[in-house]
Amino acid sequence: MRLKSAQICAFRCVEDSGSFSLADVTCLVGKNESGKTALLKALHKLKPEDDKIERFEPARDYPRRSWRPDIPVPAEPPAISTTWEITAPQQVALEKRFGKGAVPKEFTLTKGYDNVRHYGIAVDEKATVAHLIASARLNAEERKPISGAETIEAVRKELGTLASLTEPQRTLLSQVNGEYNEGVERAVINALDKLLPTFLYFDQYLALAGQVSVDALLSRKSQSQLTDKDRIFEALLGLAGTTVEKLQGTPTFEEFNAALRAVSNQITIQIFEYWTQNRHLDVELKLDHARPQDPPPFNSGYVFRTRIYNRRHRADTSFSDRSSGFVWFFSFLVWFNRLRETAGKNLFILLDEPGLSLHARAQHDLLRYIREKLKPHYQVIYTTHSPFMVDPDDLLSARTVEDVVKKNKTTGEETLLGTKVGEKVLSTDADTISPLQRALDYEMTQTLFVGRHVVLVEGPSDFLYLKWFSRQLERANKAALDYRWTISIVGGVDRIPGFVSLFRGNKLRVAALVDVQHGYKQRIDNARKALADGHLLTVEKYAGQPECDIEDLLGRDFYVALVNKTYDLPTSLSLPATKPAGGAARVAREVEDQFATMPPSIPEFDHTAPAEYLFKNGDDGTRLPGFDTALTGMEALIADLNALLPK
Repeated sequence: MRLKSAQICAFRCVEDSGSFSLADVTCLVGKNESGKTALLKALHKLKPEDDKIERFEPARDYPRRSWRPDIPVPAEPPAISTTWEITAPQQVALEKRFGKGAVPKEFTLTKGYDNVRHYGIAVDEKATVAHLIASARLNAEERKPISGAETIEAVRKELGTLASLTEPQRTLLSQVNGEYNEGVERAVINALDKLLPTFLYFDQYLALAGQVSVDALLSRKSQSQLTDKDRIFEALLGLAGTTVEKLQGTPTFEEFNAALRAVSNQITIQIFEYWTQNRHLDVELKLDHARPQDPPPFNSGYVFRTRIYNRRHRADTSFSDRSSGFVWFFSFLVWFNRLRETAGKNLFILLDEPGLSLHARAQHDLLRYIREKLKPHYQVIYTTHSPFMVDPDDLLSARTVEDVVKKNKTTGEETLLGTKVGEKVLSTDADTISPLQRALDYEMTQTLFVGRHVVLVEGPSDFLYLKWFSRQLERANKAALDYRWTISIVGGVDRIPGFVSLFRGNKLRVAALVDVQHGYKQRIDNARKALADGHLLTVEKYAGQPECDIEDLLGRDFYVALVNKTYDLPTSLSLPATKPAGGAARVAREVEDQFATMPPSIPEFDHTAPAEYLFKNGDDGTRLPGFDTALTGMEALIADLNALLPK
């Protein structure tokens, strides 16, 4: 199943988050105390791994400003409302059981302070009844009493009135009284509930202990009082298919030593595939007699120790003495891999501030792990306020989270609106949006030093249009911009020769895309001379006019519609579909001229705003007039860029 959207209400600092859509991997971006953790904890309670522990508790979870101990919590709105999409394989299985068309592809699911999951789904009972009758292998005579039945109750009633039943009729009635005893809708809901993924929550406080007292652990286990650290330790051993009890029970030293070495080797391989900060480390697990001078409970019985051996320095340290970032990364991978083995793949992953203490490059490792190991199999939601945990190639999957206060301009009175989730990567708060801006800045500047194949563009609009249209081409199964290209903004055609000269020693392959305007000939010639033959592309080739910007490549129909959408212009002020007489040749200049005549209530025209709107609003642009023409033009440009790369 795939979670399409969610809405959290009346939960801690969240009055009403508003409905927000979710991607395969969704990043919730916001500053501290904005409500990110509250959102994850509410989602966790939808179907946690332990329903008895993770419950909605009014005294703890209902907003303090509204809760009264003597007044029942309102049933509406529910604490969490979600919309789900059934995957194609699941749909096939459900149709095989309930009949074609019986179960729609989408349903809603809510849960409130009654701690009961409530499904909203329009089941076609008639389709299920027809499917049951068709599957019962009844002959014409056996089918006759129920030929007009359209409900389960009608089938039950008609078969129940017969003096005697044939074997196929008896089997059908048994199925109706058993599997469908509470009706078709309840049977479908029970099936969906089994398909619903289990939500797993992991935060920075879940960490593996460097040493564990075996006696104390077994004592807690016998009393069913295992802690989170105990569970992660058991997960560590579980990765290699063993337990403390099994290790203690090994009959010989060689067998015991081999078991520990096997666990150490397997964990080392798994951890250091994604920990690139130090490749000279090995995990070593040891089970020793306690030493009497050690602090309790490590002064008696046996103690299990996790050590990290550094091959470069030929020294080992306790796992607990490693950096907090390494401890978190190690603990998370151990925890998740073990859960994957025990719980299967029907999981939904919630990560609260993952990698908070990791260096920027280590956060990149974690993002890579999420993309390569989690995304293909699970939906993931994680929170962050670090720009290095925002994927610049998937900004549209980010959602802003902020604690909103509305201020009355006349009276100055403030109204607390609580945590709000912004779906379109827009925010009124600079601190909230900062990680997204820094993520883009980092990607752009990174290309100057590590990008081997660089496309230079003059401004941010070019960057955003190339990124967005490349994604649309990819979705249409057409050739997108080759992944080897990185895009860098130089700020104008005049800066291209300087860029090439400055980084010539880096052996970069540099191409450039520039606009063509009156008086630009010498500047373009200078840029062309600085680049390899054929590596300067001018927009005129794709726009079909001698003076043009990238907006002209997109076509006037598309760009004018995009501007109208960006500024939400009223009909009376909308830019006309037909170019006015005497309008400028370049559409961006035409739009700028028309904005100059608009009333003060309309903002000034910002050249970058339409590109930002398009980039932030996903597929909205595919519905604008002229989209196909714009896509064709960008496809030709991107094809020429890709042709410049080595085969």
